[in-house]
Amino acid sequence: MYKVMVVDDEIIVRKGIMTSIDWSEHGIAIAAEARNGKEALDKLQQHPVDLILTDIRMPVMSGIELARTVKSEYPDIEMVLLSGYEDFQYAKEAMSIGIRHYLLKPVIAEKLVELLSGFRDRERSKRLAKQEELIKNKLFNEHLPFMKSKLMNSLIDRQSDAGDILEKAGTLQIQLTGPAYQVIVVKADGDWLHAQRLSRKEYEALAFAFLNITEETLVSRFPGFVSFGEPGTLIGLINLQPGTSIQAVCEEIRSNLLQYLKLPVSIYTGQPVRRLSAIAGCYEEAANAIRRKACSEAGKTIAVASEQAKAQSKLVKEAIRYVLSHYGEPIGLREAADHVCVTPAHLSKVFKEEMGVTFMKWLNRIRVEEAKRLLADTWLKTYEIAEKVGYRDYKYFSLIFRTYAGCSPRDYRNRQDRFSGGNGNGGTV
Repeated sequence: MYKVMVVDDEIIVRKGIMTSIDWSEHGIAIAAEARNGKEALDKLQQHPVDLILTDIRMPVMSGIELARTVKSEYPDIEMVLLSGYEDFQYAKEAMSIGIRHYLLKPVIAEKLVELLSGFRDRERSKRLAKQEELIKNKLFNEHLPFMKSKLMNSLIDRQSDAGDILEKAGTLQIQLTGPAYQVIVVKADGDWLHAQRLSRKEYEALAFAFLNITEETLVSRFPGFVSFGEPGTLIGLINLQPGTSIQAVCEEIRSNLLQYLKLPVSIYTGQPVRRLSAIAGCYEEAANAIRRKACSEAGKTIAVASEQAKAQSKLVKEAIRYVLSHYGEPIGLREAADHVCVTPAHLSKVFKEEMGVTFMKWLNRIRVEEAKRLLADTWLKTYEIAEKVGYRDYKYFSLIFRTYAGCSPRDYRNRQDRFSGGNGNGGTV
């Protein structure tokens, strides 16, 4: 129903308007009545309406004062003024504050019905249009992640030319104006998403939270977008300004996902490119980095088996398994001995007999081999790599690395870059 309030200081006028017409037949309800403007404003708080039909001249607060307040505080409420011939000057004032409709007293029922029905029809049309717009927006937002994925696929599969890409991006309100672009790939570590034993609905909710947190964090720093990739993986594309770095935002993404979802991730990047057509290559660099890490993880499993194969006793095998799972922590002979419940001296003796090398030399070799991989495959700073492989003293790490690798960590990384031709292998950030 279209709701109306009637305001007039004369009860005969109010009751006449309210009872002389079957308003329900016209889809209109008289929701409230008032004797003056002040009373109307008081009742308006309890009885919201679509239109106020008010006399111009009333005690306490006139219709003009009421109209002025309503226009200010309730701009969506329509106003119709009732006036006599002698009130024409007031009507002109009402028009100056935006009131376009008034009727002369005595009111003719047919004209009043026609006027209010017109307002009712316009309000109904507005509501339908707004409802349609809400439905469209809802459908658009529901399909937006999939449309973004389609756009990303057309970029990394080289399916469309730059003009088509920009047109699609514009439709999705995504800015792809450069001057440079960079791809990042965010991958949930291991099989974390599936390991949570979630229902399908819970999994989908978690996946969308994964996407939303990543995209909100990324686009707070750089224009771009994020889409779904393979299961447990997101692909992001940003517009990159010369001289800017994405490492800080990658760390923020990782931190936010851990904080809000308890989701550990690895983030991989390709080198910046200047053309949309080169984005596929940028993505390939990041994807290659993922594959290298997967191979490395598989290699670690093989390495554990290989190292354990050299051992003869169950004692040394368990010590090796423990160390290969914890070498990133500041552990040594004592921690390993405590784990297998023997003295450090006994473990040291048995380890040397079976492995042909002292425990600490073996541990340092394991750590240096992992440091080499991180230097070659990631953009982590060398002091960060030192911490990841169990060394809290960077100078000591550099000394150990030089002893086992024959060069400094920086020189080793530079050699890897030259070997790769300086093309910028994708890395994890």
